[in-house]
Amino acid sequence: MTVEKTGRFLTTVGEHAPVVMCERHAQVFEMAMMANDIAHTIYEFDDETPSQYCQACDLQVAKAYAEKVEAANKPKIIMPGDLN
Repeated sequence: MTVEKTGRFLTTVGEHAPVVMCERHAQVFEMAMMANDIAHTIYEFDDETPSQYCQACDLQVAKAYAEKVEAANKPKIIMPGDLN
Protein backbone atom coordinates (compact mmCIF):
# COMPACT_ATOMS: atom_id res chain seq x y z
CA MET A 1 0.00 0.00 0.00
CA THR A 2 1.52 3.29 -1.07
CA VAL A 3 0.54 6.79 -0.06
CA GLU A 4 0.24 9.52 -2.66
CA LYS A 5 1.07 13.16 -2.04
CA THR A 6 -2.48 14.48 -1.61
CA GLY A 7 -1.99 16.69 1.44
CA ARG A 8 -3.28 20.15 0.56
CA PHE A 9 -4.37 21.38 4.00
CA LEU A 10 -2.39 22.53 7.03
CA THR A 11 -4.41 22.04 10.21
CA THR A 12 -3.73 23.17 13.77
CA VAL A 13 -5.44 23.00 17.15
CA GLY A 14 -4.51 25.70 19.64
CA GLU A 15 -0.75 25.87 20.15
CA HIS A 16 -0.05 22.33 18.90
CA ALA A 17 2.21 21.62 15.92
CA PRO A 18 0.53 21.80 12.50
CA VAL A 19 -0.45 18.65 10.63
CA VAL A 20 -0.70 18.20 6.85
CA MET A 21 -3.90 16.47 5.73
CA CYS A 22 -5.60 15.48 2.51
CA GLU A 23 -9.05 16.90 1.75
CA ARG A 24 -10.90 13.86 3.12
CA HIS A 25 -9.09 13.91 6.47
CA ALA A 26 -9.30 17.72 6.70
CA GLN A 27 -13.09 17.54 6.30
CA VAL A 28 -13.37 14.96 9.09
CA PHE A 29 -11.02 17.06 11.25
CA GLU A 30 -13.15 20.15 10.71
CA MET A 31 -16.40 18.33 11.52
CA ALA A 32 -14.91 16.90 14.73
CA MET A 33 -13.56 20.27 15.85
CA MET A 34 -16.84 22.07 15.12
CA ALA A 35 -18.94 19.36 16.82
CA ASN A 36 -16.82 19.67 19.96
CA ASP A 37 -16.55 23.49 19.77
CA ILE A 38 -12.72 23.41 19.69
CA ALA A 39 -10.79 26.34 18.22
CA HIS A 40 -8.86 25.22 15.15
CA THR A 41 -7.33 26.53 11.95
CA ILE A 42 -7.30 25.02 8.46
CA TYR A 43 -5.14 26.56 5.76
CA GLU A 44 -5.32 25.36 2.16
CA PHE A 45 -2.04 25.42 0.24
CA ASP A 46 -1.78 27.61 -2.85
CA ASP A 47 -1.95 25.96 -6.27
CA GLU A 48 1.77 26.64 -6.76
CA THR A 49 2.70 24.79 -3.55
CA PRO A 50 3.39 21.11 -4.23
CA SER A 51 1.22 18.60 -2.35
CA GLN A 52 2.66 16.92 0.72
CA TYR A 53 2.07 13.53 2.28
CA CYS A 54 -1.09 13.39 4.41
CA GLN A 55 0.05 12.48 7.92
CA ALA A 56 -3.28 10.75 8.70
CA CYS A 57 -2.95 8.53 5.61
CA ASP A 58 0.64 7.72 6.61
CA LEU A 59 -0.60 6.58 10.03
CA GLN A 60 -3.10 4.22 8.37
CA VAL A 61 -0.32 2.64 6.29
CA ALA A 62 1.93 2.32 9.35
CA LYS A 63 -0.87 0.69 11.35
CA ALA A 64 -1.57 -1.82 8.57
CA TYR A 65 2.15 -2.67 8.36
CA ALA A 66 2.42 -3.13 12.14
CA GLU A 67 -0.60 -5.46 12.12
CA LYS A 68 0.91 -7.45 9.24
CA VAL A 69 4.25 -7.84 11.07
CA GLU A 70 2.49 -8.78 14.30
CA ALA A 71 0.43 -11.46 12.53
CA ALA A 72 3.56 -12.88 10.86
CA ASN A 73 5.41 -13.09 14.20
CA LYS A 74 2.51 -14.54 16.18
CA PRO A 75 3.43 -17.95 17.64
CA LYS A 76 1.59 -20.86 16.03
CA ILE A 77 0.64 -24.06 17.80
CA ILE A 78 1.52 -27.07 15.68
CA MET A 79 -0.50 -30.13 16.51
CA PRO A 80 0.59 -33.69 15.70
CA GLY A 81 -0.35 -34.44 12.11
CA ASP A 82 -0.31 -30.78 11.00
CA LEU A 83 3.04 -31.16 9.26
CA ASN A 84 1.70 -33.58 6.61
